[in-house]
Parts: sequence; C-alpha cells; structure tokens
Amino acid sequence: MIEPLQDIVRHWGMDPTSFKTLLLHPNVTEVKAEGKTFYLKRRVYASLENRMEELYLTAYLMSHHLNVESPILTSSHLPYVKEGEQIYSLYEALEGTPLKEWSADSLTNAGAYLATLHLILKDYRCHYETKGWEIERHVTEWVKELETESIGIRGQVILSKMKGWEHPYRCLPHQFVHSDYNSGNILMEGGEVCGIIDFERIRTAPRITDIGYFLAGMLKALPIEKKDDSMKWILAFMKGYERHAPLTAGEKRILPSIVILFLLQYAFLTYHQGYSEAGTSCMDFIEKLFEYPYFRGVFQYEKEKLE
Repeated sequence: MIEPLQDIVRHWGMDPTSFKTLLLHPNVTEVKAEGKTFYLKRRVYASLENRMEELYLTAYLMSHHLNVESPILTSSHLPYVKEGEQIYSLYEALEGTPLKEWSADSLTNAGAYLATLHLILKDYRCHYETKGWEIERHVTEWVKELETESIGIRGQVILSKMKGWEHPYRCLPHQFVHSDYNSGNILMEGGEVCGIIDFERIRTAPRITDIGYFLAGMLKALPIEKKDDSMKWILAFMKGYERHAPLTAGEKRILPSIVILFLLQYAFLTYHQGYSEAGTSCMDFIEKLFEYPYFRGVFQYEKEKLE
C-alpha cells in the first residue's frame, strides 16, 4: 500500500519519510515529510468540481482571516490527484487538537466560531454547481427499510408528530455551510478554537442545519452520566453562536426538529449496522429529550410564516 502512496505524493514534489493510515479514518493517511506533518485524504464521494470548489472556498475563508484546512496544489497546480477512480488531496496539518472535552467555555467558543464562519460564507459565490443538503432523505429511507422493526415503528411515531417543519425550513435562506461541523473537525488551543478542518462535504442549506448537526453529534457523544446536562451544553453552544449571529424566531422554532432528525438518522444507522443496543439507546434518549420544554415544541409545531 505504501508504494502507490509514495507515487501519489510525488505529485506534490515530496519525498516522505513515513506513512501512517489513521485507525478511525481509513481514508486518511498521515504523511511525514520535510520535518512537517501532512494528511493525504482519499475523497470517496467527491467530484473534481468539488475539489476545485474546496480550493476556492478555503482560500476565500483564509482571506477573511479564518484558519482552515486548505488543499495544497500539485506541481500541475491542481488541488487533487486522480488515480483511476480515486481522488486524493493533500493538506498540511494545522496547529491544535480536536475538541474532545466538553465544557461551557469550549462549547461557547465553538458556537461563536461557527457563527463567524457562517457570516463569511453568506457572501461566498460558488464557481461550480453545488448540491443541497437533503437532511430528511436518509431518515425517510431508514424508516422504510426498518418499518417492521420496533425502532422503525418508534421512529415513524416521532416523525408523524413532527409534521410541519419541512416547508418553512426550505423557505429559510440557503447558503454555503460546512455540513460536517463536529468535534473532530474543530481544533482547539488554549481553550480557544484555532481552526476548522475537512471541507470535503461542501453543500448549501439553511445555517441552522450546521447548528443542528453539531448539537446532535454532541448529544449522542455525551456519556450516560452527563445526558441530564444536555440543555446546559446546548445553551452554552447557542450562547456563543448568537453572540455573533442571532437566530430569527422562525429559525429557533425549527432548530429542535433538525436536531431530532439527525439523532434519528444516527439511531437508525447504528441499528442497521448491527449495533442494536446503541440504536435503541439513542432512540430512548430522543424520547427523553421531549421532556425538556426546548424540544416539546417539536410536537406542537403549527405552520406559520417565518420572520
């Protein structure tokens, strides 16, 4: 495996000293060269247009003083190498470590950084056609596949009570979003966010989609003994976000539904993959969330015009 990778990185004029595939991310290889650390990423679902858009978008963000992971140009001045059906991009490692320990301060900082990112992306103009983020499609597919299973039946009940969010959600302003804003892609240093990585999934959607995705990822990652602090962590993140970019009343109304939708997707996916206990546990947690006033409104949604 090493020899083909050596041939690939030579497109960047490198003579690497070591390669190490990351255990949790098999499509990412750590490359040591010239006393620096790089990451060679195999982009599984990418197109050449996606990789070019990633270059333009990350350059735009850096011009606005955000520290983001950006693809390095090859000797042919391209941000990728295509080998057969595979596409590879190379990135220099950024300073900082992924956000692993939750605290009110770290989550507030993560929320503030996402708000800044959204404000800058709001004015970005794409160079190629970019896909929208179809957040309900996977859940609908899982429900259909698991319709006779207990978890599928429970999911159908929840979704039937959530009716009404779709149309006003689609009427919200769409813009570029990160679409994978999670703790592993947020780099911290000294308690502050110092960078964001992994802009592979460049998509358009209402900005609350990024927020809901992060909150759902945070909630499902909380250990059982900290689940009761869910609202504390949500409010800490939203405090940081709204300090820079307050949500409208309509966005606040829909956001809990987006969080639930992503949690449902996770529950169905893990159950389908054979981790039935994890999937059922996530479903139990979703139902427990409805005890909080913040989520109770999901079941009381009435169609109304957004601000």
